[in-house]
Amino acid sequence: MNFPLFDSHCHLTWEEEKHSVADTIQRAQAQGVQRFLCVAIDLASAQRCAAIASQHQGVFASIGIHPNDVGAAAELPQLLSQLQEQATDSSFVAIGETGLDFFRDSSQPETQIQSLKMHLELAAKLDLPIILHCRSAIQTLLPILQDFGAKSKGVMHCYSEGPEHIEALLELGLHISFAGNLSYPKSEALRQASRLVPLDRILVETDAPFLAPQAMRGKRNEPSFLPHTLECLAESMGLEAQRVAAATYKNACKLFKVS
Repeated sequence: MNFPLFDSHCHLTWEEEKHSVADTIQRAQAQGVQRFLCVAIDLASAQRCAAIASQHQGVFASIGIHPNDVGAAAELPQLLSQLQEQATDSSFVAIGETGLDFFRDSSQPETQIQSLKMHLELAAKLDLPIILHCRSAIQTLLPILQDFGAKSKGVMHCYSEGPEHIEALLELGLHISFAGNLSYPKSEALRQASRLVPLDRILVETDAPFLAPQAMRGKRNEPSFLPHTLECLAESMGLEAQRVAAATYKNACKLFKVS
């Protein structure tokens, strides 16, 4: 593509298991991806995200604990204390990813909820956007966010619900981000949802190494595949790809306060 793209959610630390991060970034840049948010799932990956961001121009880092990684309830207070201490590092531009995941049973729901609430408070305190994960938990997540109110800005990453929840999420002030699953043949409800999101509140991501877009299905996802998702999003919204690319790039830069 001849216009810049911002991968608003990728796990470059996972790329290190298979590939050189530098090579991964270079392949993506060749496809027009100029900015990357390297998203943490735990404190160790947050430090690695920050290191990658310091080594590569255009890469930014988040810090947070994924709901599948919060562990046992007894361990949570110490873990969250460490998170609060480390999150004050100016290397980080966002808090997360956090949220709820009831699809897997890696962590008890109440422990996930406790962690989510602390992440929300931390994001508000530090004036950083929050990155939200939700899987099989939207009915629990929404009331928590609504009770919390408009204290924090952020993004519902890899939106995977239908159109019925978009209005409530937008009312909370959240951005909505779409990933490769938007392009799957059975994702019509997801494409319907994308058409309800205003252009100034939409983001695009890979969630690499997961959810490769349909054109690359079966392969390990990476940021260089982002144009496929962008094109699908533009087609779904009935807009030119360049216009959607420009909007998603501008939105991500503004949300994460980067240039």
